[in-house]
Amino acid sequence: MRLNLSQRVPLFRSLHLAGLLAGVMLVQGCSIIYKTTGDILVNYGRSEMTPYLLTYTDVGMACATGEGLTPFLVSFESVHANPTRLAVLTNNMAAACADQRALDAELRYNRAMNRGDTAEAQDARTEQKQHAEVAARRLYESYQRAVKQYGEVDVDQDCPRLRSDFDELVFMVGQISGSQALLHDATADVTVGVPRDIAAKAERAATCLDNDKWWGVPQGIRATLWTILPMLAPEGADNWAELEGAVRKGFDAGVRLNSALYVVAAYSVGNDEHVRRGIRDFANYDTSELDPDNALLDAIAGEMVKGVSDRMWTENTGQRTPYGRLGTFWDDRDDREQIDIDDLL
Repeated sequence: MRLNLSQRVPLFRSLHLAGLLAGVMLVQGCSIIYKTTGDILVNYGRSEMTPYLLTYTDVGMACATGEGLTPFLVSFESVHANPTRLAVLTNNMAAACADQRALDAELRYNRAMNRGDTAEAQDARTEQKQHAEVAARRLYESYQRAVKQYGEVDVDQDCPRLRSDFDELVFMVGQISGSQALLHDATADVTVGVPRDIAAKAERAATCLDNDKWWGVPQGIRATLWTILPMLAPEGADNWAELEGAVRKGFDAGVRLNSALYVVAAYSVGNDEHVRRGIRDFANYDTSELDPDNALLDAIAGEMVKGVSDRMWTENTGQRTPYGRLGTFWDDRDDREQIDIDDLL
């Protein structure tokens, strides 16, 4: 049966409308599938991936995971999934890669200065600043994600409601990220423009967490900031006593994150006695007492402590901390001969 022209037009319009509806449904269907996929990934990341990663002792693997996973994870925001809390953690992990590269460049700078090679030193300093800028951007993004999720804790403001252990962990990492971003941005000539009042807000936010539950880290954060920025310290505060108390609490819990804060604080203000004590205490700790469920945090602390030790060794000898000898120093009376023998091997 042949259709005449008057019959073909309505049929054509019907087919066109059906095709259009099918296309819309297909697009919406993809969006629904993508959002569902994003929601599943976010839930999996929170309930399975994060606890698993925390048992890792390989900081390099964790930082590579942060660099590789963050863009993929955050892309699901475009289909209305919410990876904000996970992005706090992955951006912080990704910053560890840039931090290590900045340290390597800084050590190259020190070696060049020791031998009077100005051109090499200038190039190394430039490289250090480039990597420090990347670290500052990632850490600041981690902090801003925490602010997006929980709000910014300003002076005299109430603490946010943290509904779970995961929320408390993310909130704590966000405050640490903000403080670290400030230091890296200073190294990078304030290129990123991290607001300087972050330190005061992080100090205030640390009071929102249970100090005993989180291995003394909240008090460690506060005392570290008091040491580096004395204007934040309450009247009569004993910074070193507070830090040492936090270190002991961390040792008791098997998470040595406060040791790293202690060493970084002492190194930042040029207190050589406290730096050496902090590094030795960290190195002499019985590692069989470590908490395996939070091994990654301890491993990150170890990298921070070793980084300070490497800076000191390189400034004074031109080489990093000798392998397996964290906790010793080049001028230790009993170690001088051993160092010379190692150099020949």
